[in-house]
Amino acid sequence: RDILDVWFDSGVSYAAVMEAAHGLGTRTDLYLEGSDQHRGWFQSSLLASVGTRGQAPYKAVLTHGFVVDGTGRKLSKSEGNYIDPNKIIDANGADLLRLWTAAEDYRDDIRLSQEILNRLVEAYRKIRNTFRFMLGVVPDFDPDADALAPEAMLPQDRWALVRFGEVVGRVRKAYDAYEFHAVVRTILDFLVTDLSAFYLDITKDRLYCGRPDGVERRSAQTAVWRMLDGCLRLMAPVLSFTVEEAWGHFRRPAGAPDSVFLARLPEAADYPVDAPLAATMTAFLGVRDVVLKALEEARAAKVIGHPLAAAVTVRVQAGTDAERAVRAFESALPELFVVSRVRVDAVPALGADAPAVAEVAAIDGPRCARCWNYAESVGADARHDDLCARCADVLETLPA
Repeated sequence: RDILDVWFDSGVSYAAVMEAAHGLGTRTDLYLEGSDQHRGWFQSSLLASVGTRGQAPYKAVLTHGFVVDGTGRKLSKSEGNYIDPNKIIDANGADLLRLWTAAEDYRDDIRLSQEILNRLVEAYRKIRNTFRFMLGVVPDFDPDADALAPEAMLPQDRWALVRFGEVVGRVRKAYDAYEFHAVVRTILDFLVTDLSAFYLDITKDRLYCGRPDGVERRSAQTAVWRMLDGCLRLMAPVLSFTVEEAWGHFRRPAGAPDSVFLARLPEAADYPVDAPLAATMTAFLGVRDVVLKALEEARAAKVIGHPLAAAVTVRVQAGTDAERAVRAFESALPELFVVSRVRVDAVPALGADAPAVAEVAAIDGPRCARCWNYAESVGADARHDDLCARCADVLETLPA
């Protein structure tokens, strides 16, 4: 009996809700509703406010589609395709439901099926496992005392921060545009492609076997810590429970909040910009793809077993971007290819469409019992006759 008209009553809700609390003429930041409200609540609110206030009641309108099954049919218990959200939470946790909500493009109808959830379970595991690995390699890292400035870091570590800065810029733009599916896709691609498949893999040797307080290890830890810190803050609106859990398991700078939800989102300007280094790494990754393919073929032919048993010869055409990129990282090539030995030959003409040609041979020699690298220096230190010189030196610096 208190309803005059449902559309009029809902259309003047800005007066009852926003203006009552914040004063006459207050505009709401965002109206959020389904796509059918363009001719409903959005329209009636606009008409009433423009007619009486001379302005729209909102600064922006966001509409979303409706939840349907994997084939596009409306979810219905009678159809037998309804999925209870509570059962999803009970089986996989609330963060999987949050990940599905963010990963779908809500501007169209939103699909939900067990197959879609299964794919997201795998994506969630990749995200969680990457965070777990990153947490595991920085337990002794104090960001206030141990962090290196970008110019003091190894080039490959500095590149990782440059690349992450690009990711942060894209994610922030996606958040500002309410494109949450782009947020999820951008971060997931970075974690899987740039981190897990490349950067975290190449730095394992330094992180696990390097001198604990050495520049090489601190350089990698600086990059890992800063990217972990940034990723957690970026993902907090999506994977809230997972990120808050991770936030409590790594050392933060003095004065940092105890909860990730009290920390600001990172900005692209927080990370270094180095266009020449980014271009060099792009050219290098083309060469690395050639080397990885050659290593895979060598394993399939049983020429080698583990990649660390490989000696790689890389031929590049002199004066090309590929040669300049390989030369820029020449001292770090064994690490970047995850092999024990690398030789680079610059030739006048390559005679191939690829940026490089790689040959793989097995190493017949001693292997370090600690880092598993094949090195001629194994046994050079009489105190550690089964270790390479690097590992023997590290052990001597460790407390008894």
